[in-house]
Amino acid sequence: MTSYYYGVVQARHVLLRTIGLAIRSRRRARGLSQESLAALAQLDRSYMSSVERGLRNISVLNLARIAAALETTVWDLLGSRDLPLTLITRTIEAQRTAAPPTPSARREDTRLKWRPGHYLSLG
Repeated sequence: MTSYYYGVVQARHVLLRTIGLAIRSRRRARGLSQESLAALAQLDRSYMSSVERGLRNISVLNLARIAAALETTVWDLLGSRDLPLTLITRTIEAQRTAAPPTPSARREDTRLKWRPGHYLSLG
């Protein structure tokens, strides 16, 4: 799945999208706007928006801030227990059935493979 962000096409990693959906779901359940959640977590509203859309490779510290603001745990935001399985499955399937990657996109795909002790680079 891709999106346009400042005129550049960026791939949404399924894990980041899942975390973003978990945050959005909990935020809405608590009746908070993105702006109020961002203020509670001491983050910028535009950053919160990009996290919810799966465009940001969110740090553990910022994830902890958001979890505290939502009065939940980091583990609950990382897990997908509250998200419909069909939504996650559709996201994964959309990525699999997308147009064949170009040679430059294949190079980018290798950066999405995380190994212990290494950073996950999204671009």
